[in-house]
Amino acid sequence: MGRFNLEPRTSNRLGLLVGCALALAGCAQQSDLVRQEKELSAKIAKLDQAIGETRAHFNQELATLREEELPQLRGNMDKGSNQFEGMQRRVDDVENRTAARLNVIEKIQHDQANLLKTHRDRTQEELAKLAETVGLLARTVDAKQAGYDKTLEHLSRSLSDLSVKMDADSKLTSEHLAEVNRSVSSMAKALRTFGEAIETREAEQDKRLDEMAGALHGISAQAGSVKEGKAAKEGKRGSHSTGPAGAGQGKAAASAPVVAVAPVPVPAPAEGPSADGEQKAYEQSLLAFKNGDYEGGRKGFADFLQRHPDSKLASNAQYWLGECYYGAKDYGQAIEAFDRVQQSYPNSPKAPAAMLKKGLAYAALNDRGRASSALKQVVEVYPRSPEATKAKEKLAQLQ
Repeated sequence: MGRFNLEPRTSNRLGLLVGCALALAGCAQQSDLVRQEKELSAKIAKLDQAIGETRAHFNQELATLREEELPQLRGNMDKGSNQFEGMQRRVDDVENRTAARLNVIEKIQHDQANLLKTHRDRTQEELAKLAETVGLLARTVDAKQAGYDKTLEHLSRSLSDLSVKMDADSKLTSEHLAEVNRSVSSMAKALRTFGEAIETREAEQDKRLDEMAGALHGISAQAGSVKEGKAAKEGKRGSHSTGPAGAGQGKAAASAPVVAVAPVPVPAPAEGPSADGEQKAYEQSLLAFKNGDYEGGRKGFADFLQRHPDSKLASNAQYWLGECYYGAKDYGQAIEAFDRVQQSYPNSPKAPAAMLKKGLAYAALNDRGRASSALKQVVEVYPRSPEATKAKEKLAQLQ
């Protein structure tokens, strides 16, 4: 096919070249024509050679296309055809499923339309019944409205009469409240006076207790001195006696102090200067507390307890140590000090007061639970004490 296309082109070119040669032959000399003809023949030969090479290359490419690429193209076409057929089957399947779903949807829509129609009919019937009921209620309301108007008129007259009566009662109540306020004021004043008297009495009682404790220490010291004096006298008598009579007198003298000392209910005697030092240290610390020097009182009582842990005044000193902390608003340390009164001196006269002040310290810390527990313990353990009455009052305030 390519060969037939190239040969006409070559003939045309040759004719063209011949025409040109003839034209030149008419205008140039014979030698030039011969030379040009040779040149043209050489060019034509080269051109034929190039055309032959091109034809061979073209035929080779065409053969390669037929042998290699055409089968691949046919395979791709077959593969594409298979894919197209698969896609066509899928499309058909989707169309079938869609048709089935459309049928289901149409059925659901049909059922919903029927339900909607049924519901609409039922709603219309209910609306008709409701309209009848509303009409009946309207007629009933109209009938009752007249009665209500009469009742309201009667109530209005009653309210007017009641307002007049309330004004009169309000005036009487105001007068009565004024009288009650005066009574309450006088009662409050009396209660304050009574409270101040009670506080004064408690202070006097504390002072008396402290004095009694000091007196007991003095008695104890005197008893110790008496015992030591008697023992010294009996020793002298025994040293001057001789013989059997002297021995009998010595035995009698040895037994005499036991009979004399046995009834005295006091512990081991303490020396007079030591007891006086305890009493003086205690009184100085208590005076500092009463003067508002809580730090000085705290140091004094702490030093007293360290120096005289077995003193008769130790329980009182422990209590007043807690009062010093309480007065300085160090409620945590105050609670610990009052706890030591209960733990170390459970039979002390200060135990109820320590338990009460511990509850008040918890209340000052806004710990209502522990405060109530401590105050209830005062009421349960010491029900007849003055502290129990104060604990009940504070419990009422916490509730």
